[in-house]
Amino acid sequence: MPGTIETAVGTGIILEQESKYDHQHKVERAVDLYIADHADSPCTSGEDRVLDSAVEIIKDYRLSGFDEVMERLEAIYRDETQADSVRAAALYNMAVLHSRNEPPNKARAREYFKRLYIEFPDHYRCIFEESEWRDSMIRKQLLLPGETVESFLEDAEQDIGRRQAPKE
Repeated sequence: MPGTIETAVGTGIILEQESKYDHQHKVERAVDLYIADHADSPCTSGEDRVLDSAVEIIKDYRLSGFDEVMERLEAIYRDETQADSVRAAALYNMAVLHSRNEPPNKARAREYFKRLYIEFPDHYRCIFEESEWRDSMIRKQLLLPGETVESFLEDAEQDIGRRQAPKE
């Protein structure tokens, strides 16, 4: 019986390690895909980079890393003592990580991109500029079933207009 328990524990450890390495490779592949997708980005100053530290946490902590990163980014975004550029970066990273998570949370990513566009008009404008690159990223990361880029942009413009309208 003792040999059976040791074998089961050993097998469990091996399976956990395989799972961890598989997860790390998935994260690395996702980062490589993101880099490839952004090779033609209109952002010339690297503002569309994802935080390396966020990627490392997600890679190292398979079960809790994503949630931990989101909590940290949310805290930074909500902290109004932070510079707008820092808060905008937190929002951008939350949007990207949600759109590229497995499975992606497109609804949440869309919400964060809209907030970024409305709340930080002086930041990340390069990703919103009309271009084939922008449209391909929308198709790839944000469209819901049955949507087109045009319908997505129309909906986003209407939503942004509603949010920017003065409240009575």
